[in-house]
Amino acid sequence: MINKTRNVIYTAVFSAMIFVLTAVLHVPVASGYVHFGDALLYVSALLLDMPWAIIAGALGEGFADFASGFGVYAPATIIIKILVSLLFALSKREKLLCKRSAFMTVPAGLLTVGGYFIADLIISREYAVADIPGNVIQAVGSAVIFVILAAALDKIRIKDKIRIQ
Repeated sequence: MINKTRNVIYTAVFSAMIFVLTAVLHVPVASGYVHFGDALLYVSALLLDMPWAIIAGALGEGFADFASGFGVYAPATIIIKILVSLLFALSKREKLLCKRSAFMTVPAGLLTVGGYFIADLIISREYAVADIPGNVIQAVGSAVIFVILAAALDKIRIKDKIRIQ
């Protein structure tokens, strides 16, 4: 029971932090916004066990779409973030930042850009191509922030300080 409670608490905390980085700390662009909540989603997927990692990312970013006035994108966001979370959750190592996790930012970025391109084709064709640059900026920015954040968290040995099971 203690482990389940701990997992729920960590999931809620990560979900809330991802929400803030996505919904509150974002830059509006023509058809949406660019955010760096994905960087924290990557970290949470490397720290939390399944299915908690998926839940944290999907809830944090899905609710951010609703809070930011882009609820129509929430289903696509949830699907995309589940897939991205799976990429990172399946690449866990002793440290958050390793060659494998750094490399995972590439397919995660491709999933993000491609996923939102498909979503735009379904939701609003006129923005499908126009959204690509913003999604690329988000993916690259999130990768850079992830590398910096993961290195800092590894330096303070975050995995030793919190017990996630």
